[in-house]
Amino acid sequence: MTCQVLAQLEEVIRQRIKEGNPQSYTYRLYTAGTPHIARKVAEEAVETAIAAIAEGKQRTVEEAADLLYHLLVLLAAQGLALNDVCAELEKRMKK
Repeated sequence: MTCQVLAQLEEVIRQRIKEGNPQSYTYRLYTAGTPHIARKVAEEAVETAIAAIAEGKQRTVEEAADLLYHLLVLLAAQGLALNDVCAELEKRMKK
């Protein structure tokens, strides 16, 4: 099973950034800059780890979803895409 929702989410993130609506959390996060986005990714990674240790499977899934969202925003801020990450993973699988 593939996770098409990640590609769809990536497209929504790109669209929100392009629209430039200051009411959009995605746009505000993006315009806060890479250091801020990177801190959010780190925060969500820690929350995911804590959930896995102490809060159960459902909380782990919820925090992992937050982590993936923030990671996609970080990639967009760097001019990268999910396909770039997938290409790297494919390259590593061949080793």
